[in-house]
Amino acid sequence: MARKIYAPNVHLFAFHLKDRDTPNLLWDKCNHILSQRFGITKPLEIEEQPGYRVDLLKDKTDDDVALHFESKIFPNGTPLPITGLATPLRIHDTYVLALNLRRPELDQNQKKTNPLDLNVLELLNPSGCLMPSEIGSSLGQTLLLTVWYTEEKQWLPWKSPQNRQELRKLADNCLREFIPNQYPCPDFYREGQLFGSPIFEYGVPTQEKDYCHILIWVFCETETDGKFTTHYSTFVNLFCYLNKVVAAFHRSRKVHHVVRQEYQAIEPYINKIFQGMPVDKQLTQDELNQFKEYLKDIPQKYLSYSQLIRDLDHYRLDVDINAQNYRRELNDIQSQLPAENLSFLSHFFDDDYRLFTEQIQSDLAYFQHGTGLLEKALTAIQGRVDIEQAESDRALQKTVAIVGFSLAGAGIGATLAPYVIPTEPRQPILPPFSTNHLHPFTQSLLLSLGLGFTFAVITQGVTSVMQNRGVIAGRITKLIRGGSKI
Repeated sequence: MARKIYAPNVHLFAFHLKDRDTPNLLWDKCNHILSQRFGITKPLEIEEQPGYRVDLLKDKTDDDVALHFESKIFPNGTPLPITGLATPLRIHDTYVLALNLRRPELDQNQKKTNPLDLNVLELLNPSGCLMPSEIGSSLGQTLLLTVWYTEEKQWLPWKSPQNRQELRKLADNCLREFIPNQYPCPDFYREGQLFGSPIFEYGVPTQEKDYCHILIWVFCETETDGKFTTHYSTFVNLFCYLNKVVAAFHRSRKVHHVVRQEYQAIEPYINKIFQGMPVDKQLTQDELNQFKEYLKDIPQKYLSYSQLIRDLDHYRLDVDINAQNYRRELNDIQSQLPAENLSFLSHFFDDDYRLFTEQIQSDLAYFQHGTGLLEKALTAIQGRVDIEQAESDRALQKTVAIVGFSLAGAGIGATLAPYVIPTEPRQPILPPFSTNHLHPFTQSLLLSLGLGFTFAVITQGVTSVMQNRGVIAGRITKLIRGGSKI
């Protein structure tokens, strides 16, 4: 087929978060493109307004909210007039730039302009200035190319399989001419029909790297252009919510990669902890200190991991909210055109959105196990440390009790000594074994030690009995509550 198109149009719809570090990015990019690539000296000036969806052009009127301009391109060195308009607006928290560059259908004498070679499309995207990597908007963009069939081709029944293949080749060729060689060309995604004319979509939304969303719409029916113009504002909204959904999904994939690495590291980390935990013996002080360090480390890991899960769920909500907004805008078009087949546009909500949400929900369900593992590990370690600490405290209390009662017994012995040991007449201290009787001092000392030892033995016995009774009581309670054997 002849490589000719009529009245080509390029529409850039770019979207950027208002609260980013570079809120004026879209306006600066637009002014740079207009001045450096098309010689437009009048800048795009913005005036912020309150409201959910507001036009931001300074000095706008009720009937005109866009900056209009004229320029020239030079295919084969011949000047060719083009026109365009730049429309700045804000939708809730998102700045939007709708930039249109076109070859008019009619010239100054109201005569139809001549068909053009496909290479004219390259001049409407000089040096790739409209590509996503050049614009750099935080929420992505959509490029829409509209071209008319040349007049001699309009008689073709384009819905026939043969002519649909011909139209697909035309769209592919338009794409190759529009995108400079140094930029990757997006893959073909799907095709359909919209407002009576074929439309082709490029850029697979699940592919994160070098994602570029381009639509090529071949006008075969005169009504197509009119309906698109009438609903242009709604299409801006549609593309806004579509790109916000895709951007949220792509960000969720980045979080997914990080969460997956963290999740894969959790199990080896926990295994390392419990492989070093002795089961049938008491922990040494060094081991106890190590487990106390784990009690400090695990909550930090849990917090970091939980924040990643929260971010993943946040993007799930973003996908859901903006997809519902997309459907609302689509329903608005359908209500105004009830007989129109909008399946090409509804595909995004019916298929892409469903795929996005299922993927993120699956990730959340899978990675939630990581928080459970950290919680169980923390509980197990805390329990073991508490047991060791309790046993250590009981041993200390027992030792203190025995020593205390021993000292008390010794004190009693010392107090009783004068009453049970005769001390008159006072006896001199003689060398050991020089007499058959113990010196009263020695008798008093032995009495104190004997009573101290007796009290220690009694205390040891009493504490052991109390501990055993506590164990038996615990088992009886367990038997009563759970029916298990003692």
